[in-house]
Amino acid sequence: MLISDVIGVRKLFETSPRNYYFGYVKLVPDKDVLLPPFTGKVVKSLLIQANPSIEEVFSGRYSPKPIHVSTLIRIDGSSRRVYLWKRYGSKQELTMRLGTGQTTMFYIGFTEDIAHKVIDALMNLSDIELFNAKWSLIEYGVEKYSLPAEHIPGQFSIDNAVAIKVEFRTPTLLLDPYKTSKYKRFLPLPGIVFSYNVGDLLRMERNRDYIETINLLNAVLNETYSALETVKPIMYIYEGKGYPAIIGYIKYMIDWDLVEKTGAQKLLENIIVHASIMGVGTSRANGFGHVTTKIIRE
Repeated sequence: MLISDVIGVRKLFETSPRNYYFGYVKLVPDKDVLLPPFTGKVVKSLLIQANPSIEEVFSGRYSPKPIHVSTLIRIDGSSRRVYLWKRYGSKQELTMRLGTGQTTMFYIGFTEDIAHKVIDALMNLSDIELFNAKWSLIEYGVEKYSLPAEHIPGQFSIDNAVAIKVEFRTPTLLLDPYKTSKYKRFLPLPGIVFSYNVGDLLRMERNRDYIETINLLNAVLNETYSALETVKPIMYIYEGKGYPAIIGYIKYMIDWDLVEKTGAQKLLENIIVHASIMGVGTSRANGFGHVTTKIIRE
């Protein structure tokens, strides 16, 4: 019997919904531009120049921060997207380069309490001067999600699914759900990967109910045997130094017997949506922990 069989599920339906927003932005620089080796900082600088009042959102006033950004993403051809960050120890120069007129983009997620600041920033991104270039806004789009929700968008529903695939698109710094510690976590167990999302979505502190919900996730989702091959430890460059993180992807098999026994389907679906909007782990406002999710139904 699972001690945690109903804690997270009960909390899900006791928590009043709030609005989350997920958007994308496409930009082009008017000349060749050299960027730092981790371009999440570039995204922050662009947004702050577009609306200086948003700087407080990235400061220490909020915990957890109600905003998540990806790094800049270079669009090559019609569909190839390259997230702009560098590994530590590479023999390449310690800058990222964009050419004149090169289309780039980023993703952004945020909560309703700062929506007015973010929307204002997105609307004023044209003609921002940064890194000796003028950046022009091509387009942006924003979608609204109310979470927790009983009815989940089809692409996030796990009806008839066998697995959930999580792709770590930018270096990910996992949050330890059990304690505050200087030592980092690097094994992508589902309860660790989604630990921030559980706390924010269900508005839980690090207490017994929270830990039992983390344990529930670890019970109903099973990492595949190839997890240690598809998730890679890497060293990324940030402000001239190298730091450890994980990158790659992982598949979690759904234990439907336990999901049905515990009634955890809606909990899982809401967590997947939240992670897709707000990222996972720590330092999400700096460009870390951006993930995409895919429901596997075969």
